[in-house]
Parts: sequence; C-alpha cells; structure tokens
Amino acid sequence: MPPAGVGLRLEDMFCEYFEARVCRSCPLMGVPYSQQVRDKERASRRALISLDRPSSRRNPAQPPAAKSQFDWLPTYRSPQKEFRNKAKMVVSGSKKSIVLGLAPTKDHPAGVDLQACPLYVPAIRAAFAPIRAWLQRLGARPYNIATAKGEVKYVLVSANPEGELMVRLVLRSKAALHRIENTWSELQAELPHLRVFSVNIQPEHTTVIEGREEIILSSERYIPMPGIGTDLWLAPGAFFQTNTAASQAMYTQAATWARELQPETAWDLYCGVGGFAFALSSAGVAQVTGVEVVGPAIDGAKHAVTKLESATATVPVEPSNKNDGTPNIPSAAPRPHFITADATKWATNQKLVPPDLVVVNPPRRGLGPDLSSWLERSGIPHLIYSSCFQETLVEDLRRMRSYQIRAAKLVDMFPHTSHVESVVLMSKAD
Repeated sequence: MPPAGVGLRLEDMFCEYFEARVCRSCPLMGVPYSQQVRDKERASRRALISLDRPSSRRNPAQPPAAKSQFDWLPTYRSPQKEFRNKAKMVVSGSKKSIVLGLAPTKDHPAGVDLQACPLYVPAIRAAFAPIRAWLQRLGARPYNIATAKGEVKYVLVSANPEGELMVRLVLRSKAALHRIENTWSELQAELPHLRVFSVNIQPEHTTVIEGREEIILSSERYIPMPGIGTDLWLAPGAFFQTNTAASQAMYTQAATWARELQPETAWDLYCGVGGFAFALSSAGVAQVTGVEVVGPAIDGAKHAVTKLESATATVPVEPSNKNDGTPNIPSAAPRPHFITADATKWATNQKLVPPDLVVVNPPRRGLGPDLSSWLERSGIPHLIYSSCFQETLVEDLRRMRSYQIRAAKLVDMFPHTSHVESVVLMSKAD
C-alpha cells in the first residue's frame, strides 16, 4: 500500500484493508465523513428522544421527566486521520518475521501489519519498525493463538502530542524477561522519545489482553497527556481516551457546564487519571472527589496533584496552548482528592451529604441498576454523564426518571466506526 499522505484520499490510503474487510476497527472507511457525522447525530437523537416513551406496553411505567426538549450542542468533529494515540497490536508471525497488528485469520494467516494505518499518530507509526526489529533480535517466539504456544502476545503503544511514548509488552510468562531487561535499552536508543517501558505478564489463554502483574523497567513511570488546567499523567495499565483532541473537547464541555452551574462540591465517578476532576477544579469547583478502581490510574491522578502542589508560584490565569484556551488551575486553589475504590460501592455506601454535581464516565457496560437507581434517589441536583455506548446510556437514564436532560453534545471519538461519545447534562426536573 502506498505511504500515507502521497496525494491520495483518506479512503484510498486504506483501500487494501477496507476492501479485504480485515480492518475491523474502521468499518466505515470510505464513507464521507460528513455523512458519518450526520448518521451518528440522527441515531443519537432517536436514542435520547425514545426516553419520553414508556419502555414497555405491558409495563407502561411512568416515563422519565421529559428528555426530548433540550439543547443539542454542535458535534465535535475529529480529525479524520492521525488521531489515535494508542495502538494495541497482536504480535504474530515468527521469531525472524514479526507482524504487529491484527491477529491471523483464515484469509490472512500471517496476520495484518498496521504500520501504514493512517489513523495512528505519526509517533506510533514511526515506532513500528524499531519495535519489530528489536523483537526479532530478542528472539522470543510470538504467541500463537491457535496452539496457545509462544511468549510475546501484544505490544501496546501510547503517545502524547509531543511524541513521547509508552511501550508495553504483554508476555505469557517471564521466560524472556531477563533478555528483555538486558536489551530494552537498545530499543530506547532507537526511540529517543521512549519515556516509559514495561512488561505485563498474562499467563491466561483469554481475550483479556493484560494480566495483573506489571513490571516497569524504565526509570520513569508516567507520560504526560493534555488535560484541562493541568497535565494528566498516564501510567502503564491506566486508561486514557483513544483520541486526545476529542477527550479535550469532553473535558472542556464539562468545565463550561460547571462554570454555569457553580457547584461547591462534585464527585467524578470512574475518574480514570482525573480528566474530568481537574476540569471541574479549573472551573472553580471547591471540592472535587475522584473515584476509580484501577490503581495505576489513581496513581497518575495523585501524581498530577503532587506536580501542582510542588509549584512554588501561582500559575498565571492565562490561556495556554495545551488546554485549548482554558485557564490553568492556580497553584493555591483546592486540588481534587482521589480515592481507589469501586465507584458503585463507594457512592452507594456514602454517609456524607451528597454533592451538588456528579460526573460519571462509566465503561461500555454503563452504570448498571445499582448506581443509576441510587443516583435517582440521592437528591443530587445535577449530573453529567459521559457515555461511549448509547444503548447502556438509555438504559441508565430510564432508571433516573426525575432527571431532565438540559443539553447534550456528541464527541466523535471514533471516526470511521459507528461508535460515538455522548456528554449529557441533566438536572432534577423540579
């Protein structure tokens, strides 16, 4: 396939994968982007407007507070290429001929190498060749899914806008760990922007990519990612949105709503590395508590707090290029507080006075009946729901009948797929 950007349309750059139907992450490649956005907007409107109807004819429960009359804010349109800040690559092929990309199939028994994928940011595409060459020198056998034999399962790469990299190897065992410890500096020499390097051990034959044991070999444990008010710090095993600019759009929208609502207290449930929590603090929320069950994510969030507190002078309240014009958090301002806990158990067991605002950013499965029902009973006046799957968003909102949608914004986090991120502001109907 020709190199990206050589006088070709985006769909032409990926025609080989698109026509062969092997690029499962880009099923809409070739569909005009404006049409992709219109289709997502129509589907989203239908999904949310359906909330005004009873969920069942046999059980015509009282529908939620009217949710069809609200402001649809302009959709955030993503760049159509070079927006993916992470790559999760299956390692296939042989010890002397490594393939990094999609797993082998009947039609593609050697796998599909994704080095030329135009969706990855340039720093990730540039890392393919050095990583492949180093793995071939390492001599560890790629894991064979069909036979459950071999050692190297995945290579996971993340990049920030400055081109700094985090590289993680997922291995079946520690058999090759000593060789990796002795030679990974060779990879660092070829990738001077490699900041974090780690090995994850996943002994199970499962679709779950990562195991519980993470061995960090680099002296640095985090790479900085853009946030609102401060940098966010990403550690191995922590989640960060795939599309950096789109994540900024979500955090900015939450900060805008917080400035309008002026809450004194807020919770950020499923807070990850703290993106929404720091955005709320930048908007003037005095007390923000972030809750996340993934330890490395909370470690990064606390590291960001430490970085802020170590500043000896107040950060000038001026627009900066990193946070899209939103003022930084003054160093003397209150910092978010972060807790490692299951969001549902933590919230439903609280004896504290509920906050003025709750932000929820759950995984694809949604909040579930326990947390959404608790929120309905809680009396919390305002709720911001960030969702990556509208089916579970609608299920959760049906359980929160007393909340009325005030505004919604679509964020096209995943161009060339049918998926879209939704950010919804709700308030108690009374």
